[in-house]
Amino acid sequence: MAHAFFKALLFLGAGNVMHAMHDELDPFKMGGLKKPMKWTWILMTLASVALAGIYPLAGFFSKDLILEVAFVEQHYILYSVLLATAGLTAFYSFRLVALIFHGDERHLEHGIHPHEAYNFMLYAMAPLGVLAIIAGMVFKTPYYEMVTGLLPAIEYHIHNHTTFWIMTIGTQLFVIAAIAYAYKKYAKAVKVDAKVESGFLYQLLYNQYYIPKLYNELFSKPYRELSKIAWKQIDLKIVDATVDGIANVIYRTGEKTHTMQNGNLSSMLRWMVIGLVVLLVLAIAFTVGYNAVTMRAM
Repeated sequence: MAHAFFKALLFLGAGNVMHAMHDELDPFKMGGLKKPMKWTWILMTLASVALAGIYPLAGFFSKDLILEVAFVEQHYILYSVLLATAGLTAFYSFRLVALIFHGDERHLEHGIHPHEAYNFMLYAMAPLGVLAIIAGMVFKTPYYEMVTGLLPAIEYHIHNHTTFWIMTIGTQLFVIAAIAYAYKKYAKAVKVDAKVESGFLYQLLYNQYYIPKLYNELFSKPYRELSKIAWKQIDLKIVDATVDGIANVIYRTGEKTHTMQNGNLSSMLRWMVIGLVVLLVLAIAFTVGYNAVTMRAM
């Protein structure tokens, strides 16, 4: 539950940045936004600290407890993976903060002049900022009691509290180191080594493991082509042609028959005779048919 507060805060802050940057999504085209967007910067930094799991913010209590249980239950491989993930989370969170809010004002090169979000957006974010700070401490005990009341409790004990403190402090230092590295690398001028940029690993990560490209080739393109065929062959030639054909028939019929009510007595008498003949033909046909059916029944 605590995660919901700072995650929502990050999403709202991202929306502020997108609005200020006129829907630009590339953080490498931003930079220096902490000046025009002071409050968004403060709130997003606060949410990123909570997401990184720094004490005493909300994210610490859930993330540290997960690491603690994994270590105490001797799932050391899982603990190592979780610890590495915690470090990566801190790194990418503050990499984003550094690229967007610190460094050179790269957005000026693209003719963008950002501004702070409207007050009602900041008012909506402020309570989430407060909860990102206090939610872990305030809701920890009530939430734990509610869960253990509904589910069987799993008991675990740390026999050596020195181990607990070493593990907790070590995790905090590791996360802080990841944050510091992100700031050092991305807070100022963003320089990418051309050799690194052309490497396989960089390209793999930059292209998101080529999953978007693969998805586009396997699903998006065939779907677009199928949609074009359906539009040209079915929608235009069948659906639209049928609708237009019915409309044309009705329109042409109206053009031919509007003379029935043109106010000319001779024309109206002519149509009356034609109508009478049609009714007589229908009456004769009905009578003949009815008599034929009756004779067969007898």
